[in-house]
Amino acid sequence: MGAAPSKQLLSGGLFGLYVGVNLSNLLLAAASQRQQTKYINSTAVALSEVIKGITSVMSIAATEKNLKTAAAVVLQTLLKDPVELAKVAIPATLYTIQNNVIYAALSHLDAVTFQITYQLKIVASLISTRLLLGGRVSRARWASIVLLTAGVILVQLSMLNGSDAQDSSEWSKNHLVGLLGVLLACGCSGLAGAVMEALLKSKEVPISKRNLQVAAVSLLLQAVHIVTNDFSKIAADGFFQGYTPVVWSMVVLDSVGGLLVSFLLKYTTSALKNFGAPIGIIANCLVSRYVNAKAERKPVNRKFVAGTSLVLLALGMYTTSS
Repeated sequence: MGAAPSKQLLSGGLFGLYVGVNLSNLLLAAASQRQQTKYINSTAVALSEVIKGITSVMSIAATEKNLKTAAAVVLQTLLKDPVELAKVAIPATLYTIQNNVIYAALSHLDAVTFQITYQLKIVASLISTRLLLGGRVSRARWASIVLLTAGVILVQLSMLNGSDAQDSSEWSKNHLVGLLGVLLACGCSGLAGAVMEALLKSKEVPISKRNLQVAAVSLLLQAVHIVTNDFSKIAADGFFQGYTPVVWSMVVLDSVGGLLVSFLLKYTTSALKNFGAPIGIIANCLVSRYVNAKAERKPVNRKFVAGTSLVLLALGMYTTSS
């Protein structure tokens, strides 16, 4: 009888941490995009993976309680087990794409619109989990997907109605770029989450080792991206150009959030982490109305309110149904 309450306590604690970190990180990321001195998005993603890797190594060292043994375990994890390393290549690639696209999307969308549209990741998660893990999907969850999609469409239509006539063409172009970025991030998030859940539950590999493998592969991929796309910018103004306390806080929280996701997937399901979305949406709506200058360009209208309500209703249906 003691095991069930302990598991519920663990799940609740992980969930609470994830909600807090996810909300804080999103607000920081949106704020960082409004800085006068811009940082390079790809460097932030790379630093986040470095922190994840260091944290994973520290976790292994704490478990082994011997530096020599811990070093051997790290080498074994990264260099002497190519099969297991290859297994994480797919989710690592998807997470790398997702993280880069999210930063790009936030530069074209406000935090509220991004958060609402990003809930389409549940559609990708549901389909991916159904195909990869063979889970049964109830009618209530399929109905919630329909409501979710309708809500997101209404929110997007409200954005179009809220743009000014003078710069409507430029605004619509930027909004479309942001929307396409969110859709790509949703697809990557859903598929990567399903693959990682399958990996974490199919074999008894410690989470610290899996996180280290994912961080290593992701960092390698991100290094290639930096060299091919942003090397000239870094050579001109440095790797840490535009880094402020806000950016550093965002990077740290992003890495913490990534590690928390793996624990949620290990000890619960990929659906639980989506339950924090309603809290994030409501909080973002309240905060963004006061701290986001772009809010003046996007007055709250009936379509936005109706769309947000449908998204919240859909999330409630999805997370409370089996």
